[in-house]
Amino acid sequence: MQKHVVHEREVEYVKLTGRDHKMIVGPGKVMEAQNMAFGVADFPPNAHAPAHDHANAEEIIYVLSGYGEIYFDGVPEKVEPGSVAYVPIGVEHSINNQSDEVMKVVYVFSPPVAQGSYERK
Repeated sequence: MQKHVVHEREVEYVKLTGRDHKMIVGPGKVMEAQNMAFGVADFPPNAHAPAHDHANAEEIIYVLSGYGEIYFDGVPEKVEPGSVAYVPIGVEHSINNQSDEVMKVVYVFSPPVAQGSYERK
């Protein structure tokens, strides 16, 4: 039987370049979903994660802690706790944590993406 409630501590982080990433909901994840993905990511203090894009998915990012900028096609926009960012399909984006604390964000993809598949090699 599928779980309908899970605590984030039940999911292990996957290390991606410039961030630790927990995809909690999605195809093949702790909470199975076919049409979306949801998770959390932690960005280290004063670090800039590399740019990437999603060729076939939209993304929503909600900032829980920390502050800095999210770059969209190279243009920075300031974010802080409570900020919501929408990333259209194919838009290059990256997160620059300018705070001395971990920047924690929540994200949603639709349709879902394979965790880390968009990393540039």
